[in-house]
Amino acid sequence: MSGGLLPGPTPSAAQLRRAMSVRRALERELDRVREVAVAWRNGLGAILAGLVGFSLIKGRSDVGQLAPGWSTAAGLLLLAALCVGGAGALCLLRAAHGRPYARRLSEADDASGRPLEVQDHDEALASARFLHTGIVLTCLCTTLLVSAVGVTWYAPAKSPPGLMVRQGATSVCGEVVSARRGTVVLKVDGVTTTVNLSQADSVTPVASCPGPAPAATG
Repeated sequence: MSGGLLPGPTPSAAQLRRAMSVRRALERELDRVREVAVAWRNGLGAILAGLVGFSLIKGRSDVGQLAPGWSTAAGLLLLAALCVGGAGALCLLRAAHGRPYARRLSEADDASGRPLEVQDHDEALASARFLHTGIVLTCLCTTLLVSAVGVTWYAPAKSPPGLMVRQGATSVCGEVVSARRGTVVLKVDGVTTTVNLSQADSVTPVASCPGPAPAATG
């Protein structure tokens, strides 16, 4: 017996129908993936546009009003949301529209023996991977954006500027509530105090009042 290839068994009608179904599915596979990617791109884009453009979530308009450290955290969260959202948008665009160049047949393609249907199948798998990555990154962008707004909501505000008044060996520092001729009303630790400026040795505006000194331990 020769070592050549022998014909296989004759396929049944069911096998032929299955092969035709698989072929038709492969022919439309890339188009279906692209249609799903376009739908996800439009839906996620509408959600983000609603959150940002229509102010569905809103915190303090000026992060400079936050306490030191918290304003930096809010800025970093917004920067991370921008970077992650940009990467997610690129992935969704790649999934919906493919690579930004036209496919060109060359001698290398002919030599590889890979049919166009197989190349389309590989492209469909790549588009599906980019679609999944884009969805994850866009959801992460939304989470970071909401976290940044949450920081602007609940982070402590920056201490208001105060006024330090020294009278001999004592000093009083607090937020200015009101001022009259010769006197000023300061809020010190939540309690209003009236200070007679005519008896003050010095009056100094400060960015923030120092905290209470720690109690001495014996």
